[in-house]
Amino acid sequence: HFYIPEPQVSKYAITGHESQVISMELQPGESIQGEPGTMMYLSHGIKQHVSCEGFMGRCCSGEACYVVNYTNESDDSKPAYAALTPNYPTAKVIPVDMSSPNVNGCLIAQQGAYMASYGNVDIAISLDCNFCRCCCAGLGMVRQKLSGDGTAFLAATGTIVQKVLEPGETILVDTNCVLAFAETCKLDLRRAGGILGMVGGGEGIFNTTLTGPGLVIVQSMNEIMFKEALAADKMYRR
Repeated sequence: HFYIPEPQVSKYAITGHESQVISMELQPGESIQGEPGTMMYLSHGIKQHVSCEGFMGRCCSGEACYVVNYTNESDDSKPAYAALTPNYPTAKVIPVDMSSPNVNGCLIAQQGAYMASYGNVDIAISLDCNFCRCCCAGLGMVRQKLSGDGTAFLAATGTIVQKVLEPGETILVDTNCVLAFAETCKLDLRRAGGILGMVGGGEGIFNTTLTGPGLVIVQSMNEIMFKEALAADKMYRR
């Protein structure tokens, strides 16, 4: 079945169709973390603090070495607001509840997918040492690993589809379209048909398979494809 995230009541709102903005309500003492350059506006009482905690995992998984913490340090009991937006054009914001049983506290994502987080979310790396998968499955050898029980916000381009796979259920995905999946899912490869299919089918030699149980998130156009399309002055799906 398709996955519809359930945000915490009145905690955050995502607005816009393209270049989306996430607005987070922060009670005194609460904070949200974000990538450098994602801040859009901050209300009175929000203070910024830059830290490099966990920089090795961040740098190796496609993120900046630093993370910015936006904390409500106001003296009164009123909430304050922080609005963040992805730092590249037309991007969508995808909330993922890490405590959901469909995620089970651990998410594998493409490099650079993380944008922000609220609560306990750690960023590290996940290594895929299978030669065929790391070369042809679309995520490479070094992948981003998000773990914790907070809410992670991913940034991606194109149209986003989220689906929860049942145990043993398999979905076939274009290698360029895999954004993230729960660690409980199995990533593998499948040939894109016979010789004619691999040469003329437009999908290359392999497609990616994801087998449940767990959440998978796919996108119609990744950031690299989007930049290549802009550089070539044309828009295409693949």
